[in-house]
Amino acid sequence: MNNIPDAPASDAPAQQGRRPYWGEITARIAAAVARKDFPRGDLAALRRMDPDAPDAAVFWRLLAHHELAGNPAVEGKWALILHGIALMTNTSENRSAHSATTPVGRALYLGGEEHRDGGFFSETRLNRLLTARGPMMRALLARMFRMVGASRPFDWREMAQLILYDGYREDRAENARRNIARAYYAAERRSTQTQSQ
Repeated sequence: MNNIPDAPASDAPAQQGRRPYWGEITARIAAAVARKDFPRGDLAALRRMDPDAPDAAVFWRLLAHHELAGNPAVEGKWALILHGIALMTNTSENRSAHSATTPVGRALYLGGEEHRDGGFFSETRLNRLLTARGPMMRALLARMFRMVGASRPFDWREMAQLILYDGYREDRAENARRNIARAYYAAERRSTQTQSQ
C-alpha cells in the first residue's frame, strides 16, 4: 500500500480478490468524478486544492476508499492526479476527463491546432514538459491541466504513469514521456498530410 504498484501489461478489469492497480484506479476515479451524483462541492474542492498541500476532505476520502493513503510522497502524486482530473472533467456534459482511446500527446496537439499562434500547447511547451522532472514537472502539469480544461479528455492512465513514476521508476516515467511525444508528433504528421491534400 505504501509503494506504487507495478501495472500489469493490460488494463483488464480487476479479477476477484486482486487489488486494482493504479491505472484502473485512475480510470475509476475519473468516471466517479464525472457522474451526475458526484457532489459539485467536492469537485470544486478538488479543483481549488493545492496539489502540493492537499487539504480537501474529498481528496482524503477518495484515497482512503481506494487504499492509496499511507505514503506522503505517493499521496502528493495522487493529489496532482485528482486535481488534474477535476480540472478536466466536463460537468456540463457529465464527461469524464479520461478517454482510454485518446493518447495524451494527441489531445495536446489537437488542442494546439485551434491556436496556431502557439497559444495552447505548442511544441516548445511540450518539450519543456517532457524534459522537466520533480517539482518543475508538477508545476508545468498543474498549469497544463488548467489550460486543457474540460475541452480535451485524454488517457489518464498514461498521465498517471508519468506522475507516479517520476523520481521513482524513471524507466517507466521515460516510457510515458516517449509515448506522449510519439502521439503528439503522429497527430502533427496526420494534420500536415491532411492539409496538403
